[in-house]
Amino acid sequence: MSGLWNRFVGDKTVKISRQEWKDQAELSYLSSQIDTELIKRCTQKIASEPENETLLQSFLNYQRAALQQDRILSVASEIDFLEQYVSLFQYVSTADISIIWTKNIAYPTLPIPSFILVPLIQNALFKGYHTAEKYPMKIKISVSEKVISLDISNHVNHHVTDQKVSDLLTYYQARLHHEFGEQHTLIMNSNAHTFRSHLTLRFK
Repeated sequence: MSGLWNRFVGDKTVKISRQEWKDQAELSYLSSQIDTELIKRCTQKIASEPENETLLQSFLNYQRAALQQDRILSVASEIDFLEQYVSLFQYVSTADISIIWTKNIAYPTLPIPSFILVPLIQNALFKGYHTAEKYPMKIKISVSEKVISLDISNHVNHHVTDQKVSDLLTYYQARLHHEFGEQHTLIMNSNAHTFRSHLTLRFK
């Protein structure tokens, strides 16, 4: 029984099948695990700086973590991966990116689907406007025994029409629904200066 589900895209509601939703969820997982754009930037910088052993080791560590086969990780491991990802992005970026982390991890062993927090980080890094300390990107993560809360804000990039509309986020919403059903909330909004994402994941 395939059925049809509603999916909200901007101001539109479209019908997609359960199988299409599952396929999009898998695409979200894969694009979170293997970020081809970040890998391209890393390989280009490594080629231009062949003596930079720190960069090479950071890249290898990121690949090792990304290619692990577990579909379930502790939230502590997920956050470690996020920090590796963000640090590597900062290293190879042409902009001087300032990141402010706030972490309140009361239950670090909470098991979660691998890379489930990555897409909102990707969206902010690739779509936001970053320039040193003037416009820092802010990442706040809170973890209790049954709830994960992730808040991300970045300065609006006025070259991007709408930061909340992309295949990345369409597939991500499919994965959230596939993994969590109604046990999640994702809110994205912006004003003239700041784009904000708020994600809540609830565990029974």
